[in-house]
Amino acid sequence: MPWCTRAEIREVSNEAQKIYDDIRHGRLIIHAHADDSGTTVAVGTYRDNGKSVYLHGENHLRQIADTFDSPAQALTAFERLHGDTMCPGLAPVTDTERAVAQACTSLDIPATEAEPAAPEPEIVPAYAADAGDHDGLLDQFLAAHSDWEKWRTIPIESAC
Repeated sequence: MPWCTRAEIREVSNEAQKIYDDIRHGRLIIHAHADDSGTTVAVGTYRDNGKSVYLHGENHLRQIADTFDSPAQALTAFERLHGDTMCPGLAPVTDTERAVAQACTSLDIPATEAEPAAPEPEIVPAYAADAGDHDGLLDQFLAAHSDWEKWRTIPIESAC
């Protein structure tokens, strides 16, 4: 937009930011998006007033190109213009939007320590595997599950 003054560029960018914030906070529901010769276009409806809008551009150049009284009118016009590249829902996040989101979240969320990785099980042939501590394993299970009890069905003296 080399023909715009700095004030006009700021105005366009502010309007684009307002549209982005409306989408991000759920005030503007995007029904479909499409590719218009390398530029993203979309159609959506504002929740508060029910007005539907045709959006043109992305990032700091996104703007409202047309308005409609109902979502049906907006979708019909959008499909007529972009039916061959039309996709439901939001357009994929642009590189600029992804970088901004990452910058914002990296400032808000403190770094947390990663949980230690569980040791990988060792795979050995069946003839080399030992019996393991079955009683210890059973005791751990019973301690974790208080509704279970340990019962012997065979008397100890008659066990083999």
